[in-house]
Amino acid sequence: MEIERKFFVKNDSWKSKTLSSTEITQFYLTGQGQFPSVRLRIAGDKGFLTIKYASVSDKILARDEYEYAVPVQDVEAQIDHATGSIIQKTRYIVQGADERIWEIDVFHNPSNIPVIAEIELASLDAQVSLPDWVGKEVTSDHTYSNLAMSFRSK
Repeated sequence: MEIERKFFVKNDSWKSKTLSSTEITQFYLTGQGQFPSVRLRIAGDKGFLTIKYASVSDKILARDEYEYAVPVQDVEAQIDHATGSIIQKTRYIVQGADERIWEIDVFHNPSNIPVIAEIELASLDAQVSLPDWVGKEVTSDHTYSNLAMSFRSK
């Protein structure tokens, strides 16, 4: 089960804590609001197929998620079947103040998306120390799911 929280990023001070970054291209084979969602992604030089189910909580993203490595060529061959826009983003891996790892997504397409920080948690009741660059929480605002964002400019 994947358990995560999402936040807007309010400034660039996270950049000095960056451990690595990866260029990501992803798209969905299912429509907005359909579950399970089926996503194909190229991250760096690797391809992935991910199946995500609806969240089991209204306050935190907690859902079953299954991810499988697939050949990049298989992902590229299906790009014409995308149901929404193709998302292009840079994902930065960032060290948080409490030694936890954050993922910061800077979106290139669609371009009207704010920078979003995500943190994965080990349990639903896990406490998080928020770095000073973390802004408003948007975990329960489904407008900021990648699936919904892929339909913003469609």
